[in-house]
Parts: sequence; C-alpha cells; structure tokens
Amino acid sequence: MAIVLRSVKGSNLLAPEVDGNFTDLDGRVTALEDAPTEGVPPSNMTVAGTQWTIYYPDGLTFGPFTLPQGNFRPSIVGTLDVPTDGIYAVSNTDFNRYWRYSGSGDATIELPVTATADLEVTFRQAGSGVLIFPDSTGVVVNGIDGFLNRTAGQGSVVTCKFVEDGVWDLIGRLAEDVTA
Repeated sequence: MAIVLRSVKGSNLLAPEVDGNFTDLDGRVTALEDAPTEGVPPSNMTVAGTQWTIYYPDGLTFGPFTLPQGNFRPSIVGTLDVPTDGIYAVSNTDFNRYWRYSGSGDATIELPVTATADLEVTFRQAGSGVLIFPDSTGVVVNGIDGFLNRTAGQGSVVTCKFVEDGVWDLIGRLAEDVTA
C-alpha cells in the first residue's frame, strides 16, 4: 500500500489509511534493518600540496578538499638595528617578526610587561654580538634550567613568547650556564 498524504487527499485520513501509512513505513524500516547496505571503503587517497582527494573502487571520487595548514611564523624578516645604548625594546609592532642581528656588540632585548596575547618575536644572532634577554621590572623571562637567558653564539635563534602580563618564555638555543 502506498503512503496516503492528507495534503494530497484534501481531507482527514481514515483509520485504515493511517494504519496503512504506519505499516508501509514499518516494512521499509524492517527491510533496512534486515539487510543494511554495506559501506565501501576507499581504494586510494592522494594529497597534492594542500589538496586531498579520496578515490573509491567504483570510480567515484570525493574532493579535492583543502587541508588546513599552519601559518609560517615568523613571516616578517628584518635586520635588527640596535640603538647606540645597546638596548632594543620589544613592542606590539614586533608581532610575527624575525630579527637578524649582525652587530659585534652585545644587545639587550627588553621585553614589555604587557603585549598582545599571541605575540611572538624571533631573534637570530648573525654576528658576534650576543643577544641578552634579562628579567626587568615587572617582567619574568623564563629560559631553560642550566642555561642563561642569552644566545649561545653565532647562528643561535631564540623566540620570545608572551605568556601573560609580566611573563615571557624563551624557546631556542641559549648559552649554557657553565658557572652552575
């Protein structure tokens, strides 16, 4: 028996029509329960760059789908010009910066008490001058136990990550503390 729709009939359904609708639907659900369709696993998947495509044995394909990817950080490369006093003060304008310092004199990097929540700034010691990341008034700089908060020599790269007001973490190649 086919399903009878009230909107098609133009009047209320009679009890046998309602029962027939339920019987028809019950028969369809039972048929699905008794013989469920089997899923077909993919035969192959490919990734080309950021594009992912799924292939099935019957020739059906899904995709390509664009895979998510992280932004390369840092993305703004610059040459760090340290003022004559040897102190460079980091600010929010340094967001996502990669500074290369090729000077011969040591440079002190002052980290601010407050910054944008996701501020990271990276420094590379390209010359003989060491980069120093000291604690300061209201700022704690977390380095690595057994190491100094300064670059370990030419080629060292250190990222300064703002954690919360007054707290920064250092990530990278720091100088070993040989006095401890």
